Amino acid sequence: MSKRNPPTPQKIPKDKRGKSRATDLIPIPGKRPVEELLRQEIEPVVLFSSKLPKGRKDDTLISKCRHAGWKVVFKEKSYLDSESGGLNHQGYLAFITYFPYVPLKSFIDQKSDKEPLLIALDQIQDAGNLGAILRSAECAGAKGAIIPAHRSAGITSAVIRRSAGAALCLPVSRVVNLAKTLDRLSDADFSIVGADQEGNRTIYDFEFKGPTVLVIGSEEKGLRPGIKRRCVQICSIPLYGRISSLNASAAAAVCLFEVARQRSASTR
Repeated sequence: MSKRNPPTPQKIPKDKRGKSRATDLIPIPGKRPVEELLRQEIEPVVLFSSKLPKGRKDDTLISKCRHAGWKVVFKEKSYLDSESGGLNHQGYLAFITYFPYVPLKSFIDQKSDKEPLLIALDQIQDAGNLGAILRSAECAGAKGAIIPAHRSAGITSAVIRRSAGAALCLPVSRVVNLAKTLDRLSDADFSIVGADQEGNRTIYDFEFKGPTVLVIGSEEKGLRPGIKRRCVQICSIPLYGRISSLNASAAAAVCLFEVARQRSASTR
């Protein structure tokens, strides 16, 4: 698989006085998320690591971070425990100033892929679900994710941790108005396909062709009416048990990998 070039990050948003709104550092706990920071060339303000036993040399990851010019500080495990917000840090805790969201235009301008797949999330508020969806999207070969700026979870340390670092290598755009964003993508020849149990076709009956935006609704309300109206097709997932729906992250994974399956089969 070819390696993607990371898009140029957006600048930190500012208020009317021109001051940065990103006043708090974002903790990034865990070995894999720290490895993704390194791979994406996102330099943290500092990387805290558990103190090594006396006489033991730096491990490979610490050596790579030092070589990249990172500031590395060794601390007692109790310090990392207190600063990681209860998340499993595995002896590594980095702090970044802001999450590098990308502009929507970077998705529209993609020319290297004839059938880019994007996932848009309609007010997913649970950090665990958001992280799991981003992980599935990255594994399924999606080129990016779109999340609303309001009434939706943003990218936090918990999301990054839950995504196993995928949130750091899958480009994420945060938009003010999701409906207008879908209109813009439709104008750029993306097919907008919603996932909802009220859909009149299943994901296995629909052929996912060309540039596609897969839209996943919130945990409780699903897709909002205004978002449904932007979709050229609403697809459902066949269920065979007594429970009438999957949670958002499970539904997203099923849909994402059906798109991947179809496209993989078409290239054979």
